[in-house]
Amino acid sequence: MQVIDPPVDNAARQKFEQGLISVFSELADLFGNPRSHGQVYGILFSSPVPLTMEEITNRIGISMGSVSIGLRALEELGAVERKANGKFGVYTAKLELKTLISGFVRQRLVPRLEKSNATLKELSPLIDQMPAGEAKEAGFRLQRVTQWHARAAQFLPLAEKLLGAKRDVEN
Repeated sequence: MQVIDPPVDNAARQKFEQGLISVFSELADLFGNPRSHGQVYGILFSSPVPLTMEEITNRIGISMGSVSIGLRALEELGAVERKANGKFGVYTAKLELKTLISGFVRQRLVPRLEKSNATLKELSPLIDQMPAGEAKEAGFRLQRVTQWHARAAQFLPLAEKLLGAKRDVEN
């Protein structure tokens, strides 16, 4: 006896894809990325097969340029993988949260912590040049934000251990 798969409900599949595209678009926006990056990731995440850039463009309805930029950014984050397929490549989403967060830590969080660390170090000598009353308040505020920064830097090793990420930030 041969088992026959039930017919594919294209409406259900499209609704499923649109739902995931919406979810990842919102998440991209939440983390300061263009919504189009979330749309690209969403369609790849929902697809059981690799997609070409043209297929991605046609299925989410944004420009080829936006798709290209989104794919490049997602590759840098380690969220998608490109495989050669003739003249053009095909793309698949990496489905592990660990990979996504690791890429975010490496590409976004570490550089910002490094930049803010340098800025905080530059601010300290300015306090000595302020009038006494302002210097005391400014010193308190700088101390507070420096503590926040230090706590964030202390949290990174824990996050990296949990996620398997590698860190290159100096404190």
